[in-house]
Amino acid sequence: MGRAWPVLILLAFTQFCASWGSLTIIGVQVEMRDGLNVSGDAIAGLIWSYSFSIAVGAILAQVLIGHWPRRAVLLCSMSLLGLGACFLGLAQTWEQAMIARVLMAVGGCSIMPTTTVIAASLVPESQRPAALSVVFTGLTASLVLALPIASLVSSSAGWRAAWFVSGGSAFIAVIGLAWGVPAGIQGTRATFKSIRAVLADRATSLTILTTLLLITGGFMTYAMVSFWLVEVTQTPRWAVIPILLASGIASTAGNILSSPILKILGRDPTIIAGMGSAAACFIILWTLPQILWLSYPAMILMGLGWSLCLAPLQARLVQTAGPRSQLALALNASAFFGGQGFGAICGGAVYVAFGPVLLPLFSVLVLGGATVLFYLAKDIKSAAETASDSPI
Repeated sequence: MGRAWPVLILLAFTQFCASWGSLTIIGVQVEMRDGLNVSGDAIAGLIWSYSFSIAVGAILAQVLIGHWPRRAVLLCSMSLLGLGACFLGLAQTWEQAMIARVLMAVGGCSIMPTTTVIAASLVPESQRPAALSVVFTGLTASLVLALPIASLVSSSAGWRAAWFVSGGSAFIAVIGLAWGVPAGIQGTRATFKSIRAVLADRATSLTILTTLLLITGGFMTYAMVSFWLVEVTQTPRWAVIPILLASGIASTAGNILSSPILKILGRDPTIIAGMGSAAACFIILWTLPQILWLSYPAMILMGLGWSLCLAPLQARLVQTAGPRSQLALALNASAFFGGQGFGAICGGAVYVAFGPVLLPLFSVLVLGGATVLFYLAKDIKSAAETASDSPI
């Protein structure tokens, strides 16, 4: 990957900034609730509205601007994300905060599929899993830094300052992208007919559905994790930061280790192992919520599990979708952020109906469904794979 390394690192930083913008609200959700004088359910609404806007936007962007040069897409996307974060820092009402979150989503909807397509185009097919692992290190690293930084900035300078820091990081990424990303990488405009064709392929559609269930199950608890820690385990507010930090460090470590683990286990067993690790986290949180110190290994298992799944799932889509991989990755991004939205909605509903104590149980059930689905689907060959196996 020699010459591609600088660009891959830049793309990882872009993923980091985009994920930071998405996750900051989780680190400041209690302070925002008090500052805007709204309920916890209203803050959950700001989470799922962002996620659903991205889920829809990722598909529409492929239809409307899919043919744009990939660098231009990233520059516009990160600029809008940064503006939205800064506007959110200025919001005085929940309605203004909602508008700012939607603006962030308009910017964020193309970032994950675009960075993935660029990374995949820079290296040979045999090196794509490793290249995607580098790019997704930015996503997992944001779990190390985004929430703790947001919490620290919020506690020292207020929750609005946390959004200004998030927006500033996006503008730094814009400068780097303008300088470092090659200009010749062209996209392909999608049509609704091509979208149907991608989804009609069972191997591809089931992989996308696995992503949807994986993220939905995880976010049912993760989106409400600050409330769960404070209200169920009686965790002091200051102690939430190191617990989230432990999860983020595990995510980054898992992403770094994913390449050697992939070589030992293979792609599909690594994905299943990651799902099992994430499920183990929620089993611990559900069965032993009264033991505070167990929150650390539990959150480590969750971070490790997610990081072991994400890059291999993307690599599987690049393989199964073949020439339609750009569109498949966009649909997977929709599933990723749609899962965040569904998870936040379902988590908020469980929180209102039963309180936070049962959140991990529902997460386990959904993750179990994702694991069974992927296990059943992993041996199905796509049309692109079948064509590549056919003799010429």
